[in-house]
Amino acid sequence: MSLQKYFIEFNDTIKMDFDVKSELKEKRDILLGILRNSNDLPSFSEYNQGSYKMNLGVEPLDKEYDIDVGLRFNANSKDYTPMELKNVIYELLKNHTDYGATIKKPCVTVTYKKDGEAAYHVDLVVYTYEDKDDTSSQLFLARGKSSESDETCWEKSDPVGLVDYVSEKYSGDDHKDDREQFRRIIRYLKRWKNKRFSNTGNAEPPSIGITLIAVDMFEVSKTYDVLTKKYSYNDFDALLKFLKELKTLFVYVGTSDTGRKLYKIEYDLPSTLKFENNVNIFRKMTDNYMTDFKEKVDSLIVDLENVEAEVDEVEQCVQLRKIFGDSFPVPEKETASKKQVEYISRTSASGV
Repeated sequence: MSLQKYFIEFNDTIKMDFDVKSELKEKRDILLGILRNSNDLPSFSEYNQGSYKMNLGVEPLDKEYDIDVGLRFNANSKDYTPMELKNVIYELLKNHTDYGATIKKPCVTVTYKKDGEAAYHVDLVVYTYEDKDDTSSQLFLARGKSSESDETCWEKSDPVGLVDYVSEKYSGDDHKDDREQFRRIIRYLKRWKNKRFSNTGNAEPPSIGITLIAVDMFEVSKTYDVLTKKYSYNDFDALLKFLKELKTLFVYVGTSDTGRKLYKIEYDLPSTLKFENNVNIFRKMTDNYMTDFKEKVDSLIVDLENVEAEVDEVEQCVQLRKIFGDSFPVPEKETASKKQVEYISRTSASGV
């Protein structure tokens, strides 16, 4: 028996809930209404971005949901400093909730509570145009936390192009099932990294980095059944193959003062998009953090290979639960097959 049904159940459990999306949308619309009614801001159009827009969201382990909303102001970047619009937004929203608003480098964050604790936050990302009369002109992101910081600047950005770039992977109705496997694999890895990395500082590899690598390197794993004339998908095989591709990207960069061999990935935002040139997605992670990332990927591959070698289906799921957490299902021994007839199929990614 295949592990596929357990992976599908796992995906259904960790996938961001539709009702939560509705609540986030409601919070977003309230904030946008406040900003639109202000005479201190130019008009703008909003654009959902990030995992919410890409349909790659997972249930957060800390139970705090988020949505990224791009605010494309009908204004020229040269007419405002990067902090000017962010400061106005902060003043308008700082007393909107019990938690208030916070200015962060890429956005202004508004946090909501539910049942007495933080439950939602909306990240408002400020953009202006190179030429407000030409909405196809370069967009600039207001980066910075204060006017005094040397890091504060207008940064070239392409949020719409980025979402389109990811969404074009297996686009169209003919590739719907391939696209769903692609999304599931990213969700599995998001849950894994949320469990294995600290979310403070820059220890955790950014999800957009893993997503963009998957766009370029992920291959579907499926087999065609001549009798049913349908494809059957193998998420385990697809996940393991992708991790082995990811592993090849780490390059040795030297040795630390303690003698540790250091590795990192340098993976730039797509050159076809309108971002700053040569922006390494993993640039915020130190070499030590990147080496932690490599070691955990290496361990994950070994752990999955051990699952692959195990012939007892229940034990396979037990091991997968240790990897991904309690959300991964484990069948009852009396209802599951005691032995798999053969090891997990090593099908070709093309399904041919």
